[in-house]
Amino acid sequence: MSPSVKIKNREYLLSSGPHDAKKLALDLFETGLTAARPARAIKDRTELSDNELKSGDRKYDLSEVERLIVLGGGKATLEMARSLEEILGDRISTGLIIVKSGATGEDLEKIAVREGQHPVPDKSGMKATGKLIELAKSAGKKDLVITLISGGGSSLLTYPGEGINLADIKQLTRGLLESGASIDEINKVRKTISGIKGGRLARTIHPAKTLSLIVSDVVGDDLRYIASGPTVPDDVGPEEAWQVLKKYGLMESLSGKLSQRLTQSGNKVTEAPVGEKEFEGFDVRNEIIASNTTALSAIAARAKQEGVEPLILSSRLEGESRYQGAWFGQLAASIHAENRPLVRPAALISGGETTVSVSGQPGAGGPNQEFSLAAGLEIQGIPEAAIGAIDSDGEDGSTSCAGGLLDGNSISDPKEIKNYLKQNRSSRALKELGSDLMTGVTGTNVNDIRLAVLRKTELAS
Repeated sequence: MSPSVKIKNREYLLSSGPHDAKKLALDLFETGLTAARPARAIKDRTELSDNELKSGDRKYDLSEVERLIVLGGGKATLEMARSLEEILGDRISTGLIIVKSGATGEDLEKIAVREGQHPVPDKSGMKATGKLIELAKSAGKKDLVITLISGGGSSLLTYPGEGINLADIKQLTRGLLESGASIDEINKVRKTISGIKGGRLARTIHPAKTLSLIVSDVVGDDLRYIASGPTVPDDVGPEEAWQVLKKYGLMESLSGKLSQRLTQSGNKVTEAPVGEKEFEGFDVRNEIIASNTTALSAIAARAKQEGVEPLILSSRLEGESRYQGAWFGQLAASIHAENRPLVRPAALISGGETTVSVSGQPGAGGPNQEFSLAAGLEIQGIPEAAIGAIDSDGEDGSTSCAGGLLDGNSISDPKEIKNYLKQNRSSRALKELGSDLMTGVTGTNVNDIRLAVLRKTELAS
């Protein structure tokens, strides 16, 4: 069993404010993050008996497999690969995965580990992806390729399509990330200019069999958008990508080659996305082994055990972080004042992925930090309440902070906090309040987790 994920600054967070509500909130965060650990998911889903590998309801006779190759990319793939090696051992012939820089410095027993930058790709990640593609091309008809895919794969699995260079991709990625575009919208653009996304990895692996084990970081678990769907059919075309760029005013920043690639009047795309019809000839199995729902369900079960009534609002909440945070905080305040829609003690739970629209010259921060501050503004003065949000990978935005946790007494100067939000300086604000959540890299990535805990106190008069 994989070890539990812990909040590193837990004691500091508990040193002020309502101890019981904060303690339970921290316990629930840790429970959700631990439940979504990919090592646990791999071992729960994958079983080896003699020469038979079972994954879900699919069985593979390994005595008929000449080579078993493991490929992958994403923030959770190191833990997935390590767990898979423990199960399959010497049955793995070779492999290569790409993880975020700083995650590791050494290979596994059978699987090479390479690093790349996230969320903006770099040369090392592109070079590693080239090696991964070469290995995929080597797969023959009697081989089995297990691909390990998780959030972060869109950046880590970077290989420009024909006529595109890395500088183009980096510039476009930065623009999309700062625009407030959703992950689905960003990945529509990414896969259009890629040599590996949008089913192209599955095309490269064919005629070998592909078993793709996936940890979802996408709202709604749409396979096409998790790491931009390297083993999933997709009929997205340049016109859809162009509409995203038009929506966020990014057309003027495109290079000539990118403009050609993303317009109907441009050159024919040689490496077109792999559509459903072509995919019918491939032997590909895609399985989601962990998702945001995995974490939220575990949190709700733990809350029940603690005698607290849980309500999972949704695993699909998106939108601007500060607005979603304010709404979430208002709902928590309603529970306190009216015992609706829950009777206290209660835990309000949600997941999904919010975004931040950057303006001016922003400071450091991220969606979960902005969400937490906006939610905290709405519970001022409420006793025995705690509210916050956390990025399940442990790094919110471009910071080492995972999110925030506030109580009814955390904010003494609402005007100052609102100014921090306007300046996108949520990280500094949380540090000054002593409300920043620190986990370090968690080894998983299943979107955001938000919580409000309201202990049983007297109704407001």
